[in-house]
Amino acid sequence: DCYKSLNDLPVDALDRITVYLPPDVLLPLLPEIAAANAREVWFNPGSDRDDVIEQARELGIPVIQACSIVDIGRMPGEFGN
Repeated sequence: DCYKSLNDLPVDALDRITVYLPPDVLLPLLPEIAAANAREVWFNPGSDRDDVIEQARELGIPVIQACSIVDIGRMPGEFGN
C-alpha cells in the first residue's frame, strides 16, 4: 500500500523510518518525520547532506547515517537499479 504521508499510516508507532530521498525533497518533510516519533530514522547515502542532518537533529529526530539495506545484511545491488 502507498500513503500520502506518515500520518496516514495505520499504526500507532513507528520503529524505523528509512529515507531514500534527495535532500531538497527531504528538507520540507523533516517536521512530519519528527512528529512521527520513530525510534530511529535512517538517512541513507545521498539523503544525508549536512544541512539535512543538522535540521533533523535540531528537530529531535534520532538520526542514523548509514545504509539501512546493508544494516539488514543485504546489498543494495540485490534490488536492481
